[in-house]
Amino acid sequence: MSGLSQHIQRVIRRFRRDEAGAALVEFAILLPIMLATFALIAEGGRLFWSYQNAITGVRDTARYVGRIAPADLCSASPSASIGDFQASVATTLTSLSTTNITIGLDDLSLECVGAAGEYRVSPTPVAVLSASLTISDLPFAPLFQLVGGAGMTQIQTTVTDRSRVFGP
Repeated sequence: MSGLSQHIQRVIRRFRRDEAGAALVEFAILLPIMLATFALIAEGGRLFWSYQNAITGVRDTARYVGRIAPADLCSASPSASIGDFQASVATTLTSLSTTNITIGLDDLSLECVGAAGEYRVSPTPVAVLSASLTISDLPFAPLFQLVGGAGMTQIQTTVTDRSRVFGP
């Protein structure tokens, strides 16, 4: 019986000292954390890419208005109104929308900048374009909840750009 007891003690000692499976156990513990980190990085990259595309689209649309609107918008009797271009701008911004990413026109307005004699054309017309960006159906929304984004099902923000109106 003494031999069996010593054999069991040797096996237990050897089992305690053996570290052959330690790396596998550590990997199994870290795998969910690594997958969650990768998912957050991927989703954050998609959100950043969408936001940058919206900014670029709004900027280009504001520049487009600056090229097609007449330069006399701030004069006493303008040949057109900034509202005349609202439908065209709304259509352009809507065409930028994709699945789960919506860009819509909030406001297209005109600012008359500068006093008489301050610029070559005084006051200078500046088109101000505000658009809403909505990113919905976030695939990793539960992971955002782990880091404090409680109940995030969509992200909504406003993108604004200004462009001087040069006219056609």
